Amino acid sequence: MLRITFRQLEAFYWATTLGTVNAAARHLFVSQPAITARVKELEDILGVALLTRSQQGVQLTPAGREVLDHAKHLLEQGEALEKCGANEVPPLDGVLRLGADETSAAVAVSELLRQLKVRYPGLRVDLSIERSKVLHERLNRRELDVALQTSPVARPHVADELLGSVQVAWVAGASVALPHLPFSPGDAASVPLVTSPPPSILHYVTRDWLGDSGADHHRINTCNSLAMMVKLVRDGHAMAALPVPVVLDPLKQGALKLVESEPALPAVAYYVSYLVEKRQSGVEVIVALAREVLTSAQFFVDGPVPSPAGPADRIS
Repeated sequence: MLRITFRQLEAFYWATTLGTVNAAARHLFVSQPAITARVKELEDILGVALLTRSQQGVQLTPAGREVLDHAKHLLEQGEALEKCGANEVPPLDGVLRLGADETSAAVAVSELLRQLKVRYPGLRVDLSIERSKVLHERLNRRELDVALQTSPVARPHVADELLGSVQVAWVAGASVALPHLPFSPGDAASVPLVTSPPPSILHYVTRDWLGDSGADHHRINTCNSLAMMVKLVRDGHAMAALPVPVVLDPLKQGALKLVESEPALPAVAYYVSYLVEKRQSGVEVIVALAREVLTSAQFFVDGPVPSPAGPADRIS
């Protein structure tokens, strides 16, 4: 019985090719422990050490150099095998009108498009990155087929599927010193804050957390770009309540830090919504793949999924 898997071979190949376990994890959208475990499984099956590890990265052992050639060949054969189904009719009559908010776009949309290209090379994708409010409006007008965002559309012609919950936390630049920890609403008046403008889920999460603290909500800075908010925080201009998956890389690089807060910020429910009439055209293939990619990217937190943060118009 064959015990070697393509996941083990991919982990070994990319750790070797990219030079570090961390780089392989980012490339394959899995965690570093997953890469390490898969390489260890392959070493146990073969009965040899394939890699040595140091602060500089990973290096091939003599046995690893020999196995690398086999791994590369098998992965190429696997890609060729996947392409055997490339001539199947693409879903949605060959055109996917995909909408996503900035959070999912930053974390997983690129990988979703890559996998769609491999599976359906003839599929054309019209991609729209918008706030959830705009995505809702476009779904209501039937201008999108599928959208990834933070609240249900709740219309008869749109199906909403709850995917999971995304953790939100206070984030600061690595060099920012706070006088009190845990960070509390009472501390907010003395710290510059930035959030997205209403109607957005981050705006309402921030406002509700501040509550009756006495902080002047009119003095909170706003920015309509999530990427720019991350840069402002990284450069020390302000703190922000941000989705943790969006800032994982700068957190690992030491450019940002999570700030302990009391109370903790809530996780935010995340949905995929699509036109009901497109079910017969293959939209559920896209939905399943989006769910798989987001889960592999560690987009969701474990545990119970929270209720939406507020009324339907409280969306990003």
